[in-house]
Amino acid sequence: MENKNTPKFLKDDSIIYLTVIIVLIVIFLIEGMYIYAGISSLILMGVAGLALKRQIQREKELKNYIINYTKNIENLSVNSFYYSPLPISIIGPMGKIFWFNNKFKELIDEENENIEFINDFIQNFPLKTLEDYKEGILSNIEIVETGKTFNVMYYKLEEGRFGDSVSYVCYWNENTAFANLKIKYNDERPIVSLIQIDNYDEISEKLDKGEKAAMTAEVEKILNRYASEMNGFVLRYDTSKFLMMFENKFLENLENNKFSMLEEVKCLRGGTDFSFTLSIGTGALAKNLTQHLEYAKGALDVALGRGGDQAVVKRMNSVKFYGGKSKAVEKRTKVKARIISYALRQIIDQSSNVLIMGHRVGDMDSLGASIGLYAIAKSRGKKPYIVLNTINYALKNMYERMKKEDSHYIESVISTEAALNLVDQNTLVVVVDTHRPSYTEAPELLQKVDKIVLIDHHRRSEEYIENALLDYIEPYASSTCELVSEIVQYMEEHIKLTKFEADSLLAGIVVDTNSFTFKTGVRTFEAASFLRRNGADTVDVKELFNESLDSMKKKTEIIERSEIILDDVAVSYIDENSENSNVIAAQSADELLTIKGVKMSFVLVRNEDYINISARSSGTVNVQVIMEYLGGGGHLNMAGAQIPTQDMEEAKNKLYDAISHYKKESNDK
Repeated sequence: MENKNTPKFLKDDSIIYLTVIIVLIVIFLIEGMYIYAGISSLILMGVAGLALKRQIQREKELKNYIINYTKNIENLSVNSFYYSPLPISIIGPMGKIFWFNNKFKELIDEENENIEFINDFIQNFPLKTLEDYKEGILSNIEIVETGKTFNVMYYKLEEGRFGDSVSYVCYWNENTAFANLKIKYNDERPIVSLIQIDNYDEISEKLDKGEKAAMTAEVEKILNRYASEMNGFVLRYDTSKFLMMFENKFLENLENNKFSMLEEVKCLRGGTDFSFTLSIGTGALAKNLTQHLEYAKGALDVALGRGGDQAVVKRMNSVKFYGGKSKAVEKRTKVKARIISYALRQIIDQSSNVLIMGHRVGDMDSLGASIGLYAIAKSRGKKPYIVLNTINYALKNMYERMKKEDSHYIESVISTEAALNLVDQNTLVVVVDTHRPSYTEAPELLQKVDKIVLIDHHRRSEEYIENALLDYIEPYASSTCELVSEIVQYMEEHIKLTKFEADSLLAGIVVDTNSFTFKTGVRTFEAASFLRRNGADTVDVKELFNESLDSMKKKTEIIERSEIILDDVAVSYIDENSENSNVIAAQSADELLTIKGVKMSFVLVRNEDYINISARSSGTVNVQVIMEYLGGGGHLNMAGAQIPTQDMEEAKNKLYDAISHYKKESNDK
């Protein structure tokens, strides 16, 4: 069927006429009709001339048609841009606006009608992103003047369409309602906090029923007040445990105020001289409520593992700490020690061999605890090994003593390489005096075994050995040797320690308490008493700490070059790397605390790849928090950190900043 809309110049019948004439000429020639053939040839020439003229005219009409059609399309495109229901703009280099339609004009104030650059009314427009890609979407571009939010879809135009430079067509799709809904959703997301009165059992022993009930009620009252102010609630699910839920928009303020409920609860006295302290674990930015609860549980474990009286906020990729300014309360009950002892015995019995290791750059506490666990494993009929790669200055005397004792002790000390060769599917690795995998003597060993036991007395940090079958972390304890001594006492069959084993455990307690000066509780003396009954000799232990005259002189030099900053902080340094520098630094930090008015001391010492800091406090301030600012950790009154630099002044400045930050936060509370 003929299409009536087809242009006339597209209809050409000339080819048909020419074909018919050519066929007739051929027929006439075959039949010998030459006259007719000649006449037909003349007609063919005439028709061919007319066809040529018609072709020229047709090409002219086709060209005009294409031009007119293109103009119509361009007009249609321009109109579709100009009258589009979406705001459209064309942007060039430096954000220069070449053109925009009516809808885009409505986005801007009349005062901005003559704007030349996109940044004149959208200050943070991401031009760099626009220039880096040929097409894409810029999400959530906010026009502050109007309070509206847009997603901007864009694509790159050919160069030269608007001048000689590159330009981009931008389609502005408003998503204000969705953006506001997203903000509202994020603000109202539930936050889960698990709260525990961490010293409930210890304080309860000192209170009568009435006082205990009154103080617990006051704690609950404070928590309920905070929850109601945050559109939440508190549920008490155990004698000393609470669950709090509140809206996410209040969490930032809670963090800015350093979880002020911690101090409020600590100030409760109720007519007594004792106060409760809280441990708070908060989960945030989780995918669902189940994950929120998991985060909160993990955060509470960290808070308790760091000694309590603090709040820990756990998000997907971060953990933040608040509080933790008070000493960990010593737990007088030994129920947990008995439970751990029984569980450890079961795990050892089910293992093929036992590998024991402490932290890198070992000390008396890590090696003493390792020797104590060596005795436990040996008593269970296992062949234990102690993983120790180097004998540093702090271990030199004890190692020399080991050589004089039974040869089995020296034979049990092996390198990381030898330990890896001993691993099978039932190997047990016991980690002592650290809970950070990167700090252990052989981190790669942890990757090869399924059975790990962890025994430590340091406040828990963000880095942690997560896959331990059994972990025993008690920040109240003076030392890991104290914990191991208690475990020895509660083994089912009484273990008869050798004199050397008892001396080693006592030496670990002595070094971490600075000869029973710091972090010394009732259970510390009970552990020492147990070791003394098993043959430990204080004179022999003291000999393990004997020093050379050169070491004594170095300590004197450190004290001479010390300076007092911020009224109560003593700082000194060792600007040389020697075998015993770290030990001397730690001992010097202890000595600096004996200066009148000094509440904390720091000694910096140069090592091969870093500068080590030994930190000490009198117990009124928390040097662990200061060292955590620098990537380290430890205890409230004994901590350390490593600064990855060889510049002593740079390390000092970082230390001064950390101390100032800590003091400012303490004063703000």
